[in-house]
Amino acid sequence: MLVLLLVCVIGLWVWAATADDRAEGEARADLRSGAETRQEKLAGAAAADGVLDDSEIARVFPHGKPAQGLVRIERRGPDVIVTAELLGVGPGVFLTSETLVTGCFTFTVTPKERGHRGPEVTIRELTVENEPHSACTAAGVPSPSLSPSH
Repeated sequence: MLVLLLVCVIGLWVWAATADDRAEGEARADLRSGAETRQEKLAGAAAADGVLDDSEIARVFPHGKPAQGLVRIERRGPDVIVTAELLGVGPGVFLTSETLVTGCFTFTVTPKERGHRGPEVTIRELTVENEPHSACTAAGVPSPSLSPSH
């Protein structure tokens, strides 16, 4: 009986000790999923009429506290480069209602060219610490962060 109680106590302790990591992992998975969803929306918007204007981009990246949403739009020849800070939400841990993570991403939209079905959108996550001159840093976006919400 004592062994069973000890196993239960150790199991509960391990579960509690790893709760933060599990919640952050789920929030980061939600962040990646959100980036992929926006990739699809950008491709759809660019494919609709072959043009990707600023208002279409702004609709794909709304502001969502604590994330900045759309930070910058650059046009380089036929390519459009969008920089945005996105939000990922995970379950709460102990006394918090949810776990939030933010990340800075660039989305490069290359329009349809001969032989291609439609526009191509590539995603790159920026690491603010390693790229101190990124658009997210310039806009005052803090380092990718984890914050519990109350």
